[in-house]
Amino acid sequence: MNHKGTVTLETDRLLLRRFQREDLEQIYYNCWSEREVWGWTNYASMNCVEEVLTNANMFTDNWFGAYERGNRYSWAVCLKETGEVIGRYFGMHPDEELRQVELACEIGRKWWNQGLMTEATREVIRFFFEEVGMNRIYAWHASGNPASGRMQEKAGLLYEGTLRQAGKCNNGIFDKVVYALLAEDYFA
Repeated sequence: MNHKGTVTLETDRLLLRRFQREDLEQIYYNCWSEREVWGWTNYASMNCVEEVLTNANMFTDNWFGAYERGNRYSWAVCLKETGEVIGRYFGMHPDEELRQVELACEIGRKWWNQGLMTEATREVIRFFFEEVGMNRIYAWHASGNPASGRMQEKAGLLYEGTLRQAGKCNNGIFDKVVYALLAEDYFA
């Protein structure tokens, strides 16, 4: 594998880049402050901008320092047209032995159902297979959030199965619906 870290990625409408300190208010107000978004995450309670730092331990020196690791993949999702930060994309738990990574993302409600996260996911999949050399990319969603599954399917991930009561988010315990794609499928 050839880890590259959080390099800038570009799609027709989006720029995926490293977070910057000045992004805090935009990501909070555009995404993380919305219960409909926050409920599907495991983030600690964030009732104001300051709690992103104190409760969720994000946007701290330590959090930004993680970008120095070559296998850290945490993108701010920005609209190319305006530069506005509207979401986050995360390549979690990169596994050297299995050459796999888990995808996770969130986007503000105002930008739902516009194909933006499908667009971002396709580019992240391309990056992980073609540039990093992953063998397997997987994602999951809570059964109560089927829109996330539709996005994963539209991006090319394939349904693998449902793990009953296997996850917990801020909305509670849920069935985990798993999707994945192998390099052999991607390059076929």
